[in-house]
Amino acid sequence: MARKKTEVAVAAPLPEVNTQAYVEDVIAVRTVADIQRQDEMDEVLAAGVDLGRLEALDFVATVANSALIQIFENVKKSKAWRLLRNPKSGDGRHFESIDEFCEAKLGKSYRRMREIASNHRLLGQEAFEQAERIGLHQRDYNAIKALPAPDQELIRRAVEEAKTRDEVVDLMQELAVRHGKEREAHGKELEDAKAEQRALEKLSADAAKEKQRLQVKLEKLQLGTASWEDKVAEFKEEIGKRQAIVDEALGRHLEAATALDAWWTEQVTSRDGYDPEMQVDLPVPVLTVLMQLVDAVDRSAQVVAAVQADLHNRFGQEIDQFRSHRLADSDEGGSDDDMEA
Repeated sequence: MARKKTEVAVAAPLPEVNTQAYVEDVIAVRTVADIQRQDEMDEVLAAGVDLGRLEALDFVATVANSALIQIFENVKKSKAWRLLRNPKSGDGRHFESIDEFCEAKLGKSYRRMREIASNHRLLGQEAFEQAERIGLHQRDYNAIKALPAPDQELIRRAVEEAKTRDEVVDLMQELAVRHGKEREAHGKELEDAKAEQRALEKLSADAAKEKQRLQVKLEKLQLGTASWEDKVAEFKEEIGKRQAIVDEALGRHLEAATALDAWWTEQVTSRDGYDPEMQVDLPVPVLTVLMQLVDAVDRSAQVVAAVQADLHNRFGQEIDQFRSHRLADSDEGGSDDDMEA
């Protein structure tokens, strides 16, 4: 069977490039880009101009504050405000007060002008202008005024060199913390001094009372009017004080003996395999403590025995007679009246 001839489709020709249109399109795109860049540059320049205006306004405001201070001080000193007419009054009357003048002419209250003038005197011209530039608040000025003079000078120098308000505030906070610690330490010293003063006053009062008591006693003895009770009162008082000390010491020895016994019993009975029938010897350290306590009590007993022997050697007859008298009175049911010498 015969084959048919294959027909090949002829491709359509490519369209011709419009060179002129292409060039015009490229120029248009570049023009748009140039316009956008120009707009951006204009915006940057405008922002720079605005910033410059702000800086200029800031400078003007700072200078204006300084000028206001000078005007305020001059008018306040000369009282010239009394001769000026208040433009806000309908009848052209003069200012009735400096506060009216400040509100109308300076745009601030008298109180605010006094604060600004005080801030200016505090820091000086250059530091004040810099403080106004970085935006110190009135509370910042008040905090500076509360500092001691040397610290105010530190702040003044810091303000002149500072770029931001935060730098100055950080320094003020550091100084405030330091002074807080110093005040706390000073308060402690003051309280200690007051306590010492109170103690000295009490000692002085006690000494004055004792001096008065001794003076009265001396006068009685000199006049021969003191009773036997008055004459021996000091002996009785001292004996009572010493006996209280002896009783306390011996009582402590007794408490120590009881505590040592209880402690050792607990040590022995808490051991594993404890046998109550078994004899347990004291360890050497425990025995040493026990003997130390025994020696202390023995020494006390020896001192007591020596004192007793000395008293009997000196006043043995009197002691025996007194005890016999007391015993006889007790047997007869009589009173215990003391013997008069």
